[in-house]
Amino acid sequence: MTRPEHFLGAILIFGLGTVQAQTPTDSAAATRAIRGALAQWVAAANRQDWRAAAEIWAPDLVGWYPGQPDDTYAKELAQAARPRPGRKPTRYEVTVNEVLVSGPLAVVRDTWRFTTGSGSTDSTVAVVRSFEVWRRQPDGGWKIARWISAPEPPPTQ
Repeated sequence: MTRPEHFLGAILIFGLGTVQAQTPTDSAAATRAIRGALAQWVAAANRQDWRAAAEIWAPDLVGWYPGQPDDTYAKELAQAARPRPGRKPTRYEVTVNEVLVSGPLAVVRDTWRFTTGSGSTDSTVAVVRSFEVWRRQPDGGWKIARWISAPEPPPTQ
């Protein structure tokens, strides 16, 4: 007769399958993919190609910025489909401070710099710190599923 704990052990070993650990190579590849996706977003936004920029968002996107309603995938796609004539040009820059990868999820801590205007005295600069949760997609790519941002207070004069 088998003891109940042996039976339970067999179920756990054989019934659940094997759990694959993430290797440092997997983590490095995910980090490269995420950094690359952010660089592509910045390039697309700087040329005002909002359809290309929208490719960074996961279909279940939820984002939050102080004083704004929640951002969603549908809102991002709707904004990408609408031209934005008459707006002052904005130059986007991102510094990726940290990427933490665990299985199909990653957390990115980054700092954004938005310079609006022509670069002369009419320009304004905003610095925004952000956290993003990235999720590996069925096609193996990485997309932003959640984000939260907060602007830095303007410098005191």
